Amino acid sequence: MLAWLKSTIEGAGLGQFGLGSVLVAILGLSSFIGMLAGSATAIPAFGICLSIGFSGFLFEFITLRARSRRRALARLWPAVIDSLISAAGAGISLVESFAELADEGPLQLRPHFRQLVSNFDSGLTMSEALQRLKIELGEVHADRLIELTKVVIEAGGEGYVDALKSQSQLTRQDLALWGELESKQGWITGTAKMAVMAPWLIVAMLSVRPENVAAYASPAGSMILLVGLAMSLFAYRLIQLMGGLTSSPRVFAS
Repeated sequence: MLAWLKSTIEGAGLGQFGLGSVLVAILGLSSFIGMLAGSATAIPAFGICLSIGFSGFLFEFITLRARSRRRALARLWPAVIDSLISAAGAGISLVESFAELADEGPLQLRPHFRQLVSNFDSGLTMSEALQRLKIELGEVHADRLIELTKVVIEAGGEGYVDALKSQSQLTRQDLALWGELESKQGWITGTAKMAVMAPWLIVAMLSVRPENVAAYASPAGSMILLVGLAMSLFAYRLIQLMGGLTSSPRVFAS
């Protein structure tokens, strides 16, 4: 679970903050929202439910951001690999290849390659600089290319171009397959998750009337809200298990 959270946080571009800091921020913000809602509605159970639900919303937001960012980055890697193949064919060194990508590569990746070159110039080995790049990007295709590059460095450059060509073909096939699957499945799971949220919006609207507040604040009403929360969490988990797509695992994640 922690490994998945760490990988997701890195995929969302939050790897520099660390797993602990992100979790503390989520729990702190969720607790504040829950206390605010409980105080505003005078329904403590609703505040607890909203706190837990809001933390789930934040995790969902980070997961969606990681998925979107990884998808955007993945589309850029074929161009990066083609650039490295051309540079290797022209006899350009690995450091110069990355420096060229920092200036002329895909716009979204230029700052990362610029930081890679800067880390190398500051005294880090290329393997250490590549490891930092892997944490920044948090994306499976980046992991594969970086680990391939590290192996090639240790092997003295032998078979580098052939390995890059194979990597380019694999990346393009992977992107074509996942693009088709996600376009068909994404709207189904999105609609189902919105349906899970709907009852809680109704509860919030009903809470503007004093008689409903009294009913929800009673022991029986609080129990109904907590049972409803448990059922919502179960339904949400069921949606993930039955409707979610299992992405390629980050075998080479840090």
